[in-house]
Amino acid sequence: MKIIASVLILFLGFSSCDASNNDTLKCEAQNPLEDLAWLKELKESLKDSDVGKTIYQASYKKETVFYVMITDPRVRLAFGVTLWDCEGKEIRVFKSGESEDYEKLVTNRIVLYKHVPDEKE
Repeated sequence: MKIIASVLILFLGFSSCDASNNDTLKCEAQNPLEDLAWLKELKESLKDSDVGKTIYQASYKKETVFYVMITDPRVRLAFGVTLWDCEGKEIRVFKSGESEDYEKLVTNRIVLYKHVPDEKE
């Protein structure tokens, strides 16, 4: 009976480890813009903007993150980047004066979506 209980406890322990790995894997979606609902909504919201913006995927402290930057050459703003995890939770804000930290800590940047507004001028 003790052996069965021990095996059951080990099995449950390994099962819980697999569940936590699945949470990590959902960040490694094949197409985050379609697979992550909050990111899909963010992309759709950019389509109405008259300013060019880009959605990036990157790594921050060994975690997959997403962020938006204004990439329109017509717009000059102070530096500021908000990082979100795969669930859309804010995990870090880089403010003006922290661009060097951003450059060092946010790596493996990939462009997921680039919104270029219609030129109606």
